[in-house]
Amino acid sequence: APAVTDAPTIAELADNPKVAEMLVGMPHPYRVADAIDWIAEEAPPGGQKYLVARKSEDGTAVPIGAATLDFRRGARLPTLGTWFGPAFWGHGFATEAAHAVIDFAFLHQRHERLSFTCRVTNMAGRRVIEKCGFQFTAQELAPSAYFNAVIPVDRFTLDRRTWESLRRWEPLRIATGAIDADA
Repeated sequence: APAVTDAPTIAELADNPKVAEMLVGMPHPYRVADAIDWIAEEAPPGGQKYLVARKSEDGTAVPIGAATLDFRRGARLPTLGTWFGPAFWGHGFATEAAHAVIDFAFLHQRHERLSFTCRVTNMAGRRVIEKCGFQFTAQELAPSAYFNAVIPVDRFTLDRRTWESLRRWEPLRIATGAIDADA
């Protein structure tokens, strides 16, 4: 889980219009205070919140983005979310993080169905989620913090049965250490 000491790095990664414009809920500019507020929010029951890091050459963990499973009161389905600093786009980190959160959600949290929402123009997000087995279900309008307006979004879902069929031919990410199952 992210710690308050991670706030400056989170703010540095997130304070980029290229990141904020692709996410409906991320404000821009994104300040250290925003990161502290995000860190202070506990993941709701049935949810997850991770700071995604990779090892540097000296072996220290360097934050590169975040992965969440948001299941707030009143939500129909738990919603997967990922974001990464632009320097880390196109390297498979979002797909790997999404797989790990999904595996944990179905294996340990026993969810039956997950959702994902992305801007209709977010083709990279769409590719990531389709690689994870999500299927398009609807196009809707959602409020955007970045645009301060309602924008079109695509909604996707993944059910347990589809996930189980995909798991038959692909190893679990949790077993590879992508997520600490004891956390």
